[in-house]
Amino acid sequence: MRKIIFILLIVTCGQVFAWQKKDTSYLTKEELLGTWQRGTKITGNGLNQHFIFKSDGSFVLNLYNDGDDARSLIGLKGKYRLLKDKLYLTITSRKIVEGELGIGDMALTSSLLEFGPEAKAKEVKEINPKEMLDPCYITTISRTNIKLNNQNYYKIKK
Repeated sequence: MRKIIFILLIVTCGQVFAWQKKDTSYLTKEELLGTWQRGTKITGNGLNQHFIFKSDGSFVLNLYNDGDDARSLIGLKGKYRLLKDKLYLTITSRKIVEGELGIGDMALTSSLLEFGPEAKAKEVKEINPKEMLDPCYITTISRTNIKLNNQNYYKIKK
């Protein structure tokens, strides 16, 4: 009888400790904080597409340089909410470029089209920001390498 009670006690204690153990398969909010660059951890002469997650629950997503090519959407700002492996985003503003398009200078850019020198970047506030219903799914490869919806991001700055 004592052996049965002892075994039950060990099993019960093991379950309690397992429940209390932190799940390390998910990033914590503190681990998410910082700058995450898509595709590579090398910054070269500037950052590629990258997220900046801040401790106040806000984020910035920089997509491209102001005059890089004909893309008019170059950035987003908003709020984020992390729930295990799900990242929920609320877009509060967009950074866009407005101006005339021209043929890209072959010596300076690999883009066929680019904005002219008078093009201006401006921030446009969302009128009624709402949290997106579908989250980005985070796959943790390491504490400095994650996948957001199957795109690799590397932590390059805390």
